[in-house]
Amino acid sequence: MIQPTWAAKLPAWRGVCRFAQLCFLLMAPVVLAKRVTVNPETKLSLDFSVKEATSCILVPDEGYDPQACEGIPRRNVPAPPQGEQSVQALVIVRQSDQVFVLTLASVRRPGIGEMYDQHIQGFIQATTKQLSQDFGAPVHAVDDGGKPYVLQTVGGVPVVRWAYTTELPETSEQAHTASATVYLIPSQDALDILSINTHQRNLDAARSVGEQVISTLQVPLTVDAGQFGADMAWALGVQMGAAAVALVLAIVLWVWLWRRFKKRHGQP
Repeated sequence: MIQPTWAAKLPAWRGVCRFAQLCFLLMAPVVLAKRVTVNPETKLSLDFSVKEATSCILVPDEGYDPQACEGIPRRNVPAPPQGEQSVQALVIVRQSDQVFVLTLASVRRPGIGEMYDQHIQGFIQATTKQLSQDFGAPVHAVDDGGKPYVLQTVGGVPVVRWAYTTELPETSEQAHTASATVYLIPSQDALDILSINTHQRNLDAARSVGEQVISTLQVPLTVDAGQFGADMAWALGVQMGAAAVALVLAIVLWVWLWRRFKKRHGQP
C-alpha cells in the first residue's frame, strides 16, 4: 500500500466547518434547493435538496436563496480561492436537530482523475494522519465491508465514498464538524471532492444526506470507469508520480481554506 511522501500536507475542512458552528442552533422552514452547476468546466451539477431539511447554498452565488439561508451570517463566508484549485460549493443543511456542512472543492490537473486503489488508500491513510494532528485527537477512517472506502457508480461515473470520525470530547466546539462522509468525483483533468461534515454521533445521518445529494450527480464520463479504483498491479503505463503530485493540490486547497478562515476570525 502506498504512503505518499506528501502525507504531511493533508486536507482539513475545519475552516468552513467552524463557520457552521455559528449556525448550529439556527432553524428555518424547509425550503427546496435546486440543481446547481457547481463546476462549469467539468459540467458537474448537483441538487442539494435533502428530505425534511433546509439547504442554504452560500456558494455559488447563483444558488443563494435568502429564505433558505435565513439566520445564517453570509458575510462570514471565506472568499473561495481560484485557479487550479477552487471551492465550488458551500452549503449548510439544517434539519430539526442537526446541521451538516457540505463543501465541494475542485482541483484541476492533467490526468488527476486516473486513480487506482493504491492511490485512494494512500490518500485516505495520509489524510487521517494529518487530521489527527490538526484536531489534536485520534481520527479514524470508518471501514465499510472491510475496506476504508466504497467504490460506487452514479450515472455511469465511478465515485469513491469514505468516512472518518474524530475522538473529541462532547464539550469541544470542533466536535460538531470533526467527522465526515467524503466523496471523490473524478474527471479526466479534474477531481471534485464533496465533504459532508457533522458530529460523530450524526455520521450515519451525514451519509444519508450525502447519498441523497450524490444520487443527483450529473457529469460527463471522461475517465476509464473500468480502471478507476482498480489494482495498479494489473494496470499498464500508470503515472503514479504525476497522480501523487496532482493530489497535493487538493491538500493545499483544504489547508489554505482552513487557515484563511482562522486568520479572519482571530483564531490561533
